[in-house]
Amino acid sequence: MFQTQILRQYDLKYQIAIPQLKVGQLILLNIQIQEGAKSRLQKYKALIISKKQKGLTQNITVRKIFQKIGVEQTLPLNSIQIKKIQILKKYSIKQAKLYYIRNIIGQSFFTKE
Repeated sequence: MFQTQILRQYDLKYQIAIPQLKVGQLILLNIQIQEGAKSRLQKYKALIISKKQKGLTQNITVRKIFQKIGVEQTLPLNSIQIKKIQILKKYSIKQAKLYYIRNIIGQSFFTKE
């Protein structure tokens, strides 16, 4: 077997069910956080600002406002830490990447639908 076939079989074995995600969707992520010997689920509500599709190694960049500061995080979708992805709201956009959101102050983007 070739190396790519072995990697593809490994990826299919550990692949989780991912909904059809698009840029401009408000999602709720349940992420498993390991703190020492304890682990807990943290809910993370954020907007998808970019999506990079590379087969089974898809990455999304999400942005949320926390205490009036914008926080961005890049997450691999097939990560073991992501337990559940739920789509809360869909915004109509025309761009593939929403990097201009960084310049918008506060929650003013979320009022446009």
